[in-house]
Amino acid sequence: MIDRIRLTAAAKIQLATLKRRTEIEHNNALCRHALCVSLANPAHMPGEVLNFSGGLEIDWRTFTGNNEAVYYNLVVVRMLNDQMKVSENSVKEVATLHTHRGLSLLVGQKETELLAA
Repeated sequence: MIDRIRLTAAAKIQLATLKRRTEIEHNNALCRHALCVSLANPAHMPGEVLNFSGGLEIDWRTFTGNNEAVYYNLVVVRMLNDQMKVSENSVKEVATLHTHRGLSLLVGQKETELLAA
């Protein structure tokens, strides 16, 4: 299982923006939503090397709201659909990439779309 999700400094800034725009105060709730938004996006995840310097970490149990297996399996199903090799490390990496992409997608939405999502 995943122990922690690491986020970049850019993701930390995106979370602050989303908190201000949505008035949702907890990073874990925003990250869960971001993960699901990205998983629902049919576009393949591009490979990306992330720099976690200046970012933050969220405990996986906190990130998932104590639904670790549900979110882990959502990532695994997406990986299988994308014909990716599934291992504990690859699931963590893909969950991290999807969370980052989801945060970018959410920040790019208009405020009315964001609140309706």
